[in-house]
Amino acid sequence: MSKKILAAFDGTKYSDGASKYAIEIAKVTDSLLVGVFVQDMRYINFTYAYAWDQPFVDLSSIEASQKEEKEKIDLNIKLFHRACEEKGIKHKVHLDRGVPLQELLHESAYSDLIIIDSHTSFFTIGNNQPSPFLKDFLTDSHCPVLIVPHTYSFFDKAVLCYDGTPSSVHAIKAFSYLFPQLEDLKTVVLTVNEQSTNHLKEGHNFKDLVNMHFKNVDYEVLNGNANEELIKYLKLNSEHSIVVMGAYGRNAISRLFHQSLSNKVIQEVSSPVFITHQ
Repeated sequence: MSKKILAAFDGTKYSDGASKYAIEIAKVTDSLLVGVFVQDMRYINFTYAYAWDQPFVDLSSIEASQKEEKEKIDLNIKLFHRACEEKGIKHKVHLDRGVPLQELLHESAYSDLIIIDSHTSFFTIGNNQPSPFLKDFLTDSHCPVLIVPHTYSFFDKAVLCYDGTPSSVHAIKAFSYLFPQLEDLKTVVLTVNEQSTNHLKEGHNFKDLVNMHFKNVDYEVLNGNANEELIKYLKLNSEHSIVVMGAYGRNAISRLFHQSLSNKVIQEVSSPVFITHQ
């Protein structure tokens, strides 16, 4: 079944990687791809000069900035149209002008999936990754989010991170429902136990579910510190893979215990990361 997939861009900073991932996934799923180009309008509040020691709005500066941004956005939209047309992808474009987080959260309520570059920041000082904008968006998005590297690389494997929680199961189910066309993809279920055991929590129930959605599944059970072992494994084994996680819950406890791991994966692993929450 076709889906509505959004590729989200800072309107002035086109991401070739996000575009290519979105086009590839839209092609595989025969979906509608919507390019959302967000123009951050918050800078207007900071565009002023001083005359006789008094601040005033510098309209000429605002007009010049808007004209320059419009030219960049128009060019980026043309690049997106051209890339979609070359691959025969059904597509549309939305130009959203306002506060980026609010605009994309609104779009997420009417989408099956949003694909966004891991470097997207919008008016953020510093090079922290993921940016405060992206962290807030992952926490409150109304649909699953696929965070992708700045540079595209094809994928032929899915790594499903399972820690026995309903959140991780929900993410795996959401991924399978969105991408039934990927059921034959090589799939690894990755679990980390603190103790030296190969036990898989709710193993029979969980395997019954996974085997209904994925046809080529292996199970990897690691031992040790979950954060350290998961990152180490993904760095060595996730090339050409999509990593599936369910760590961004809305409640405070979930955010406290799980977001740091998700952030570390996004920061240190150069693979697309599929994240959703209940």
